[in-house]
Amino acid sequence: MWRLLAVDASGDLQAITSWLPNWRDGMLVGWTLDFMRRGDEAMAEIMVYLIATAALRMRDEGVESMSLSGAPFARRASSTGNSPPAASLVSRLLAWLADVLEPVYGFRSLFAFKMKFHPELDSIHMAYADVASLPTAGRAITRAYLPAASPRQTLALMRMLSERSR
Repeated sequence: MWRLLAVDASGDLQAITSWLPNWRDGMLVGWTLDFMRRGDEAMAEIMVYLIATAALRMRDEGVESMSLSGAPFARRASSTGNSPPAASLVSRLLAWLADVLEPVYGFRSLFAFKMKFHPELDSIHMAYADVASLPTAGRAITRAYLPAASPRQTLALMRMLSERSR
């Protein structure tokens, strides 16, 4: 893990980024943005500064790739001009989940922020054997983000967020 800090003249931490290594055949080939946080009083574009600084350092060190990571549930506009396919039950459920979680996670604003860097966009897909396996995947993802939450607490959170999204 690699961290990049922005500290002001008085020594106060203003922002931080954390980066995870990407390996190929035992060799470090790149870094992926893990998280970024800034203080409430930090200058507005401090994250741009930290990411640009990281990019320059990686370039100077000969790093092959830098990833800004994903923005789950964010959707980019179709560049083909074609109408999107009819929504399936799963895609409607995921769209609802994205709307419910947006106030907490900010997928759309995160995606918009990352677009400032003109990244190459690659889709990230989750493969599953059967629609019936999606609840298990959902529980695993929830545990990754909220490891101490009970099923009852998770359900209460989803209800509260769903009511706020209306």
